[in-house]
Amino acid sequence: MQVSTIKENKERLYYIAGIILIVLGWQILSTIYNSIIIPSPLNTLEALKAMAISGELKDNIFISFRRQLGGLSLGVCFGLITGLLAGYFKRFEWLILPLINLLMSVPAIVFVVMAMVWLGLGTQLAIFIVGLLVFPVMHINTVEGLKSIDQDLIEMSRIYKLPLYHVITKIYFPGMLHGLIAGFSLALASSVRLTIMSELLGAREGIGQRIAIARAYLETEQLFAWVLVLLAILIAMEYLLIRPLKNLASRQR
Repeated sequence: MQVSTIKENKERLYYIAGIILIVLGWQILSTIYNSIIIPSPLNTLEALKAMAISGELKDNIFISFRRQLGGLSLGVCFGLITGLLAGYFKRFEWLILPLINLLMSVPAIVFVVMAMVWLGLGTQLAIFIVGLLVFPVMHINTVEGLKSIDQDLIEMSRIYKLPLYHVITKIYFPGMLHGLIAGFSLALASSVRLTIMSELLGAREGIGQRIAIARAYLETEQLFAWVLVLLAILIAMEYLLIRPLKNLASRQR
């Protein structure tokens, strides 16, 4: 136990050292290049503070979060349903496979441009893109989760005629949990990037739209500030949601 704690502390120190090196490199580059190209960390933090005071930060985070949550919910629900069906029925798996391959292989920006024609600009576009491209990720991991269940356990449950409730809670759910959490983790991280991309190209508000404006007006310090915000959001999701879910899956297994 003590060895494990020492190892974790060393890993954290290296992680912190890596962050410090990135900030030092950023500071050095900001002194070499013009501030329009690379603003200093201090200027970026000042821009972030100004965005927070004006309310721009809070308002746009809320808008983007609402879109991300809407698209993520749709994609996860549909992916879970079709994944369960494909895991149980081989014919359905082959039937839906071309659609899954299409969604996974075509660049996301192509769907964004197509959705701009169909839905116009705004919230519907972002929710549609996030849901559409999160769906195959959840589908694939749900199917793999079902296939990873020990078939001997399922056969044993049939022999001993276990109640359906116990079969689901004691065999299927623990067996699938790792795959489901892996799929949800990927979907969650992807949903952030997809939301920002769809807003960058097809929205009038939100984090992606603010990034587009900052780029257009060469407000580089605001651009870097929004990048810091996105990094903070992804790190918060990793430590507050994804890691606890992965620990839960490990305990269940």
